[in-house]
Amino acid sequence: MEKVIVPIGVPLAGGGQQCLATFIERPNRFVAVVQLPDGTLTKAHIADRGRLVETLVPGVTVCLVSRSGEKRATQWQAAAAQRADGSWASLDTLLPNRLMKQILLQYALPGLPLYTSIRSEVSVGASRFDFVLDGGAHPVILEVKSAGRLIAGTALVPDAPSSRSARHVGELAAHAATGQQAVLVIVAQGSVGRVAIDADIDPTLAQAVVAARAAGVIAIGVSAQFDRNGLYFEYTVPCEIHRSMIP
Repeated sequence: MEKVIVPIGVPLAGGGQQCLATFIERPNRFVAVVQLPDGTLTKAHIADRGRLVETLVPGVTVCLVSRSGEKRATQWQAAAAQRADGSWASLDTLLPNRLMKQILLQYALPGLPLYTSIRSEVSVGASRFDFVLDGGAHPVILEVKSAGRLIAGTALVPDAPSSRSARHVGELAAHAATGQQAVLVIVAQGSVGRVAIDADIDPTLAQAVVAARAAGVIAIGVSAQFDRNGLYFEYTVPCEIHRSMIP
């Protein structure tokens, strides 16, 4: 009997009832006003804090996922937006972290130091990092960044300057400089040939990544298939610095 290989993946927005709606406006970075199929206007939560100016254009179709709960202001999360070519762009920045947890549990990411157990959301020094991998010669600090902006086979991050990301990368470099093992993983929310830090948008972050690699931080790119069902691990890709305006 042929062995069945089960893909490593996670459902969109944690799973739940889906509904297609029309995007109307974004009054603030956490809220989208959408029109449901019956014509009703309602609000949906947006987990992606990026500008999304190329994605959330009035009139585009968005995929809502029901996330009911007593403390939620709305039952819906805007989890994906449909591009002009019919493909879907993720609006769920937590998907890569959930996917990475599954990848780590299955020891499926090449290039990592040895580990036997995983801790999530761990405070190390002044910051909290996504994962700490234990069981090897030394604990491994691993930070995950999401790259949802896809251009010509490249996933770019960020879509707006991020002082928090630059600080996290700088702290990874500081830990690596003392002999600590540190890893930066950038997960593309789509199939790509590489991931890249956009130095035109955030030169500080790009410089921080260059310095971190020089200090010994391992940088890994991940290509992942994205659709309305969720995000699925494909393979690792190069992690580079993208410059179009800077020589």
